Order: sequence, then structure tokens, then C-alpha cells
Amino acid sequence: MGPFRSLPRRAATRLIGSTPVNSLIRAAARLRGRALILIYHRIGPPLPADCEVVPSVPVDVFRAHLQALRELVDLVPIDFVASGGTGAGLLGSGARPAVALTFDDDLPSHVGYALPILHELGIRATFFLSGRALHGLGPYWFQSLESLFVARGLREIAALLKVSDATPHGVLLAAAASPELRRRLCEAAARLPTPELLNRQGIAALGAAGMTVGFHTIDHNMLPGLDEPRLQDAVSRGRGELAALTGQPVQFFAYPFGRSDGRCAAAVRQAGFLGAFTGRPAPWRRGVDRYHVGRWEPGAIRVEDLVAKLAVHLHRASAVSREVRP
Repeated sequence: MGPFRSLPRRAATRLIGSTPVNSLIRAAARLRGRALILIYHRIGPPLPADCEVVPSVPVDVFRAHLQALRELVDLVPIDFVASGGTGAGLLGSGARPAVALTFDDDLPSHVGYALPILHELGIRATFFLSGRALHGLGPYWFQSLESLFVARGLREIAALLKVSDATPHGVLLAAAASPELRRRLCEAAARLPTPELLNRQGIAALGAAGMTVGFHTIDHNMLPGLDEPRLQDAVSRGRGELAALTGQPVQFFAYPFGRSDGRCAAAVRQAGFLGAFTGRPAPWRRGVDRYHVGRWEPGAIRVEDLVAKLAVHLHRASAVSREVRP
């Protein structure tokens, strides 16, 4: 238990705001014109140990993150950062650093847990969705993988799929790179209860609440390595349906698993998106490629660790490698 755990949430964030770390954060933004985009996936109770490939953040931890961020930084819409226009001027004027919040995947916890807290605290976020429910599609394959881990255990599933790295991340990586493995795991999970997916009403609720909805592709396949017809299909199919349901243009794109290359970025640009986001934990800065903007996933860390790592990532000179996450 960290030293701030025994303090009330508001007192803890005030204490953090008075530390040298706060000065470090502000110096990073003021002197280098930087901002940071955060990414979350599932908010709510975690799955059992060794069963989770989609990172979970407990509700109380998520709330504490937002309360601390609200006192330390300016929480802004994603277009504020991605545009590089207004953001560059404000960051260069000595104001607080800007941070944008994003969420990935069609997960029910977006509406069940995240949205009420965002609404309560008056924070606008961006949700990168696939809109699978709009096309009569079931859960993502990696949700089925989690169900198999829960029902049969990690080692059994790794052996079934003949994956030597018997860790959730190792099996995820192997399946992400192999359509055959994904087919086999979906077959193995066919008799298990179907994981929940964000439905039509949930997607509409995000738009009605004033949240920005971005696109995350329907099938959630890694884009690098797709042939040209499949790449063009991935960045376009389903975008119109999301826009029609939410009543807003879908202008931003998040690469599945955070992976992209020059060809993928070109396809997204040609599709008319205003910006696209990777999984590399690099800060936004002047001159960054709008189609390779980095994001950092804090996960379920303590508030004091969130603040310290926020300062580190704002100062980061270049992107570093990261684990693949959906």
C-alpha cells in the first residue's frame, strides 16, 4: 500500500499536486510543447489471474486517476492535441500540460463503468470502436481467448494451440499473428458463454453523452501485412454505420494492437481521417506525424505512480517498444 492510499482521494491529489513531480510535468509541457494521450480498455473487476489479455482497471483506481489528472493537467478532447494548432499555442504559453483520454474496443464497461465517472467529473473522452454489434457480429476473438483461459486454464489452452510461450501475452501474440490459431481458438470457445459486447444502445449512449467516437476497424486484425484490398477494407468498412448511429463524423482512427507502418498510415490518411493513434507511449509534440500519434496505457497503477510516470512520458525523447494490447 502506497503512502497516499490512507488519505482521502481529494487530499491525496492535492498532496501530489504540490510535489516536485508536478513542477516536472509542467516544465515538460511548457519547455518542450508536449502533451500526452492516455489509453484505457476495460474498467471494472479484473478477470482471474493469468486469464486477462484486455487490461482491466478497477473502478476506484480509475476514478482516482481522473481526480488526480484533473488537478494536475488540462483534460482536453483528442482533436485539441491531434490538430497541433490550438494545442501548440496553448502549450507554448506556459499553461498546464494537456492530456486526452481514449478507450479502445467494443467493451460494455465503457458505458457501465467509465461513462458515469466521466459524466460526473465533466470529462470528455474518445472511444475507438469497431461497431461489431451493428453488423450482427459477436465478440472479438481475444475475448474468446480470455473465456478459454477462465474455463480451461492458461496452460491447457497454450498446449491446445501449440504455443510455446504459455503466458497470456505469449498466446495473444501468437494468435494475433496467425489466422489459423484464431480460427482454432474460436472453435474451442464455441460452447462457452458468449462474452458481452457493447451493443447498439451503448454505442448510441456514448455519442449522446458528448463523447467522441473514433474507428478501430470491425475485425481488429493487425494492419501491417494485410494485402492492399484487405487494408482498404479494414480502414473503411463500418465507419459510416458508426457515424450514422452516433450522429457525429468519425474523424479519428486507432490502429488495432497499436501497430502501424507507413503503408497503413497512408491508407488511413487517404480514407480521410484527421489523425491516427498507435500504441507507442510517446508524447505529442510539435511536428509529430498526425497519423502516428503515440498513446500511453497506464493500467491499474497507483495514483502516485501515475503522476510520476506521466512526467517521465512527457519528457520522453522518442517512442519505445511496448507489449501488444488489443
